[in-house]
Amino acid sequence: MRVFAAILREIPENLRPLFWMNALSALATTALIWLVSSATEDAAKGQFSSRSLLLFLVTVTAFGISHFYTLGTVSRDAERLIHKFRIRMFDLVRQADLITVERIGHGSLQRVLIQDAQTLAQTLPLLAIGFQQALMLLFLALYLAWLSPLACVLVFAMAGAVVTVRFRRVKALRLLMQEAQAAEEEVFGGLTDLLHGFKEVRMSTPRAEGVLETLAEASARARRSNASLKSQWGRNYAVVEAMFYCLIGLMVFVVPLFVTGYHQVVVPAMTAALFIAGPVGTVSFVTPMFTHADLALSNIEAMEARLRAAAAGEGAALPEAPRSIALEAAVGRRGGFTLGPLELRCQAGSITCISGPEGAGKSTLMALLATLQGLESGALLVDGKVLEAARQQDYRDRVALLSAQPRLFDRLYGLSLPPGPELQALLARFELSGRVFPDGDRLGTRGLSDSERGRLALLLAWIEDRPVMLFDDWAASQDPAFQQYFLTTLLPELKARGKIIIYASRDETAQPQADQVLHLEAGRLLA
Repeated sequence: MRVFAAILREIPENLRPLFWMNALSALATTALIWLVSSATEDAAKGQFSSRSLLLFLVTVTAFGISHFYTLGTVSRDAERLIHKFRIRMFDLVRQADLITVERIGHGSLQRVLIQDAQTLAQTLPLLAIGFQQALMLLFLALYLAWLSPLACVLVFAMAGAVVTVRFRRVKALRLLMQEAQAAEEEVFGGLTDLLHGFKEVRMSTPRAEGVLETLAEASARARRSNASLKSQWGRNYAVVEAMFYCLIGLMVFVVPLFVTGYHQVVVPAMTAALFIAGPVGTVSFVTPMFTHADLALSNIEAMEARLRAAAAGEGAALPEAPRSIALEAAVGRRGGFTLGPLELRCQAGSITCISGPEGAGKSTLMALLATLQGLESGALLVDGKVLEAARQQDYRDRVALLSAQPRLFDRLYGLSLPPGPELQALLARFELSGRVFPDGDRLGTRGLSDSERGRLALLLAWIEDRPVMLFDDWAASQDPAFQQYFLTTLLPELKARGKIIIYASRDETAQPQADQVLHLEAGRLLA
């Protein structure tokens, strides 16, 4: 099974000690049955055996130690497995291109990284318990066969029937699980729309009612799927319980008809049968869990494979900071929109201004220049050479991409702030004094407006001092005064520092003094 293969591949270190501890637990359980039966016979004769009591205490201790070790180790290993999957997935997401992440969707990624990962983490300890109980059944079978071969055959024939009932329902349960997962994903996606589009939903009653109607329908499907799944579990449990009662009846009414002298071993045989009922119930309960774990692991591995296929190789560095970048016969696609073919060349110490209406392809162009999105055809050249896939991450590390609505993190990941006086001077220059409060690796803020968030993003890019600066309609969120200051003072200063500057805007009345002015219309660049 996929689960066992993943365990052997990812966390094989503790398998051998776990096996021996499970064997010790099973052996201790069998010894307990024998001791209980022996003590029962002694009690019927009015006798007390201190030796049996001491053996009982030793056996219980051995069972407890082995059981605790198994559960503790499996729980830690399960979380270790999930940690390895998550870290690997995080890295693959980081390496994937923008189009792949958009096609997969945030909801699907979060479901795999949270829901499926937790399902696997919660199920693996149960599977370990099932394996432990299966070993226990083996030892109990040997003990019961020593007492009465016929009783052993009947008991384990019934046990086999119980497990078979469970297995016969595995396919139906898997389908129900898949339906339930798909329904829950629809609910999650609808909730994401509601939260991310809160302002739009709040400002329109028809839109709000439409979103809520969609959410209600998805929730109803999730309710029906989950109810069917739980009902199936309940029916299976009821059947198993009824079969166990039949087992007791077989031991009491049927076996004595065929076994001479059965009355002499009926107490230990019944004790063994009752002990067997628990492990059989656990095994039959855990058996469908393999399907649940297999489905969760299948989702995780499928997502990992999809991201891995989109991840570019990394590691090679550019020989120096880019002095020029260019697009040659470049074509990019996003959804049904095609951009290009494009010809574009930009030099260090120059400003390239690209204007164009909404939907002309400016953001797609910026994504291509930043290598967030791969080219369908053509090439991106850095210093006259085609940018190799292995060098793309080093190139990205030298590019600052700023948009009108940037995503600001709570922490300063990978960025060191300048000394206090210099930082305060920058805050004043970007009109953020009294609005941003540095605290270690954090920048505390107080309800920044969109324009202030944009200026803070520019300030951080200013500190990073990357050689390539891409502005994707960044000035659109700024008030006229700061927009003018940006165009007439900040951009010329960046140009004087030798930056490659590409400024894209839909506002043709607010353009910088550029060395190159182009117009983007319907995916084509016009001089």
